[in-house]
Amino acid sequence: MRVTVVLIATFLAPASPSAAQTRWEADSADRLRHCTVQREPNESADQYAIRCAERFVVDQGYTNSSPTADTNRIVPEGIEWRASKVEWLAGRRGSLDPHASGVCVGSAHPRYSVVFRWSHGGGARGVTLDAAFGSLRVQHEDFRFEVLKKRQYGCRPLPARTQQ
Repeated sequence: MRVTVVLIATFLAPASPSAAQTRWEADSADRLRHCTVQREPNESADQYAIRCAERFVVDQGYTNSSPTADTNRIVPEGIEWRASKVEWLAGRRGSLDPHASGVCVGSAHPRYSVVFRWSHGGGARGVTLDAAFGSLRVQHEDFRFEVLKKRQYGCRPLPARTQQ
């Protein structure tokens, strides 16, 4: 009888919280996916989100600028099929412009999507982050520019900036 009770108790025990986490929750808890730039006094949340995302795409190797030197700070994205972080960086290198071309702000609860054009033209990616400026992640689906142009879904284009 005791064995049966132990087995029942084992089956009824709740799963560990980490096993039930969504990707968003896991990203939020991951310190490597938090903004690494200091917020300026009087800087709007939107502008800070843009600066955070711009730093993220540079640090993570998506631009032609040098990424973070510490490969332990490189985070995986959902489409990483290569064996090493060095290979991830090689595949990412130079794929995105370093300056954001648009931003979308969620209306119900502030979440941000910062839009970056492909460096070779024709298309874009969004970098998403939460209201605490964490959960930074490149979304590997094409972003539709007409959403920015039409200012739909809390989105707006940003003024063009020259490459430095």
